Amino acid sequence: MTNSTKDIEILIGKSISGNATPEENKELESWKAVSDSNLKLYNRTLKTWEKSKFISQYEVNKDKLQIQVEINKQVQFKFQKSRKRNLFYKIAAILVIPITFAFSWYFVQNPYNNLQENQFCEITSPKGNVSKCILPDGTEVWINTGSTITYNTNYFNKDNREVKLEGEAYFHVSSNNQKPFKVITPLGNVNVTGTEFNLKSYSESNKFETVLEKGKVELCFRSNSQQFVDLLPGERAVYNSKKSKIIITKVDPEIYSSWRNGEIIFKDATLNDLIIELERIYDIKFYLKDKSIGEFRFRGMFCYKNNLIDALEKIKKTAELEYYIENKEVKLTKRQTN
Repeated sequence: MTNSTKDIEILIGKSISGNATPEENKELESWKAVSDSNLKLYNRTLKTWEKSKFISQYEVNKDKLQIQVEINKQVQFKFQKSRKRNLFYKIAAILVIPITFAFSWYFVQNPYNNLQENQFCEITSPKGNVSKCILPDGTEVWINTGSTITYNTNYFNKDNREVKLEGEAYFHVSSNNQKPFKVITPLGNVNVTGTEFNLKSYSESNKFETVLEKGKVELCFRSNSQQFVDLLPGERAVYNSKKSKIIITKVDPEIYSSWRNGEIIFKDATLNDLIIELERIYDIKFYLKDKSIGEFRFRGMFCYKNNLIDALEKIKKTAELEYYIENKEVKLTKRQTN
């Protein structure tokens, strides 16, 4: 029986979007039967999801505040250590292939906080899923597996349009010349007014990558020289923070945003590049017995909806490798020839 709040949220999201398995639906029914508060929470989330395509922002905020009281009874409160107390709420947005949309939220702060204090919305895409959300200004954001965006709900689209990104996301920014849109990452920022672009910046990596599909963006990198770069459609900028080096190339933007449809397209990538993406999707580690095989180059496509074995079989046939899985680790080795 699932007990964690996060698991319940994902289970509710999958159920109301029609993507839960029979076993998951059965588990959800058991959870709803445990208490009236569980059932009320499920019904409230279902109601909000059904209305989410056409309700006003005022109504959304009203429902959030009502749900807050119910959910705070069931979760452990956490407090942010800062000069001023901040209210955080998190959304687990699930966009499963074929595409459907669902969301749930929970509050992880003192329910009696003054509502005028800072409130932050954190939207995360669960492992193995691609997510989509619409920000208060109408900007559409696709969030890749395991990635997160955060913004201050008190100021977004009022004083500014700023979001923080950890991971990878595709932004279709609603045009507003008076309020530029800014994406903040540890390695650099992206400033736009209305455009479409893909941005990748993981905390464990020293690389920041932007691919512009439409419009124009300004990049600002966090280095000693505070470097600024403008991109044009069809250009890809890769910044290496260790070398403080920027490389700009002409590319096909579709290749770098294909993950929005649950696909990874590799035009000329190494096995090492492929492994990084598969580890994020399937939450599993790869081990190469011979490091040299990591330089084997690939062309092709992998789908999120396929399971890990399908991906490994494709690698096996393409690169003539053998694999075996042990303790959530995939071990790859060269195929033995007679």
